[in-house]
Amino acid sequence: MQYAHLSWPEMRKALAESIALVPLGSIEQHGHHLPVLTDTQLVTTVAEGIEDRFGARVLRLPTLWAGASDHHLDFPGTVSLPNALYTDVIKSIVRSLVGAGAKRVLLLNGHGGNRIPGHQALTELSNETDEVDAVWTVFANYWEVAAEAMAPDRHGLTTPEITHACEYETSMMLHVVGDLVHLDRVVEVEPMLSSSFTSGARKNAVTYFKRFAKRTASGSMGRPSAATAEKGKGLIEAIINDACAFVDDFFTWPDPPDTQPR
Repeated sequence: MQYAHLSWPEMRKALAESIALVPLGSIEQHGHHLPVLTDTQLVTTVAEGIEDRFGARVLRLPTLWAGASDHHLDFPGTVSLPNALYTDVIKSIVRSLVGAGAKRVLLLNGHGGNRIPGHQALTELSNETDEVDAVWTVFANYWEVAAEAMAPDRHGLTTPEITHACEYETSMMLHVVGDLVHLDRVVEVEPMLSSSFTSGARKNAVTYFKRFAKRTASGSMGRPSAATAEKGKGLIEAIINDACAFVDDFFTWPDPPDTQPR
């Protein structure tokens, strides 16, 4: 059910009995061949799939299209909230939902740059506010929730993992809004860095920090030229299935205990 379709008298009961689903996107460059709404479009598609599956048990808010994308600002078209401001925006949204009666809040993220300020927001809220610490607030990146289901060998993908404006994202966009994808404009470049500590099995071992234009002058990574709508259809279906599996599990989480140090 769409959150914005309810009236205020309906809200407290609806929020107490459902999961408040907040999709998080961005408006930022995605190479020469994809539109700047890519992250917003993809996370909205996944969120709509969850809503379709669960009906009134999930209240889907409108996707927050403004993301933390300062690292993409070298490319025209990117619209960004600085990390500190994004943290405050997320805190305000969650505080509003919990104040209205939400017991479970799921921030479903579709843009990597939102991860750090999103985690910061929920960490600060839990530490600062008993009201928020008494309920469940979850931040989930859809590509991590569905990591196994997105394995390249399951979908005929030629690259090992999702990156940016890559074979994965391009395939999904071809399936969802193919008229906005221009494969004839793809510009592929070699990655700035090839290290076993930043990709593959140890991809999370270390993190380096560079603006995106340093990582790739074209704004895209991987092999978007290998994308197909068929691959995208399989990916979207797999992601929605795994996201719904998490929502099913989330409903079973017991209420957080009301305990104090002793």
